[in-house]
Amino acid sequence: MRQTLIIRFGALGDLCLLAWSISRWARSADAADQRVTLVTKAAFAPLMENVQGIDRVIPLPEGGLGTLASLAGKLRGEKFDTIVDAHNILRGNLLLMLMGRSPASRLEKDTAARLALLSFSKSHHSLDQTMSHRFDALFNKLSPGKLAENIPPLVHLRPAPDDAPPILGLAPGAQWDSKRWPQEYFAELLKNHAREKGTPVRIFLGPREDQWFAGSHLESVASELPAVEIIRGKNLVQVAALLAQCSQVVTNDSGLLHMAEAVGTPVLAFYGPTVRQFGYFPRLPGSRQLEEDMDCRPCSRNGKKECHRGDLACLKQITPDRAFKTLTEMMAAAESSS
Repeated sequence: MRQTLIIRFGALGDLCLLAWSISRWARSADAADQRVTLVTKAAFAPLMENVQGIDRVIPLPEGGLGTLASLAGKLRGEKFDTIVDAHNILRGNLLLMLMGRSPASRLEKDTAARLALLSFSKSHHSLDQTMSHRFDALFNKLSPGKLAENIPPLVHLRPAPDDAPPILGLAPGAQWDSKRWPQEYFAELLKNHAREKGTPVRIFLGPREDQWFAGSHLESVASELPAVEIIRGKNLVQVAALLAQCSQVVTNDSGLLHMAEAVGTPVLAFYGPTVRQFGYFPRLPGSRQLEEDMDCRPCSRNGKKECHRGDLACLKQITPDRAFKTLTEMMAAAESSS
């Protein structure tokens, strides 16, 4: 049994995308005798333990150089046959140096091309490659042209089909405020859905959403509808299982977008300061995205910067009616294919 070590510390969306590539490679003939170990941050370890194709997850310990050296010693003693650096950052490179190893393949980044797009609106052909393409390339180097078909890597968390009404998921949060479709728009979308469809809804809230959800218009609308369930305080595995029970998820450009797709749930995603060229668009055939073609987009690599216009027009011009129309079309397509 050959031993393969994969290094990727975070973040949630990247790990969910990486999971697709690991799963594809693990199901290929060349990887039949492989035992795969992933090193990642402790917060993501329980979720990644559920990925098909990963046999073991080692949490990255908190701390400085001493803890990293201790981890390197542990990994060095296991004598991995193959190492894949799926992060290519300083801390990962230091871990490899302390192990005395070089990776068989290393993630190729496009930092300069992204900066050129942000600063000069100049797009480079390298930006045609999504993160999924880049992660696949890591394993294509190990097994050229032999990766298995795409299957959501957490699809086994989906429940068996039944006659229960479909559940719509709403994920109104994001790490940065400038990536959030207005909560008032989510509220209008929720009202439209309740009036036209009436099926159950789950609203997924993370710790950051507690800062604005209480007292918001969205909370007010949700509290008046009996078929709305608020999901908060759950761990990532529980959240993944709840997303897997949804028929569609309406989401911002966030980690939950990629987690939903990893369990096989299509998404309707909103994009404002970020764009496809940054590599994080939806990948399921049933998913859709909405965005506005504006001269100021993209304005930020990850949405961290505040809107320099001050009006967040890139997201506010995506109206609730337009979103609900797209969602209705997604639902109809899903019903006709079932």
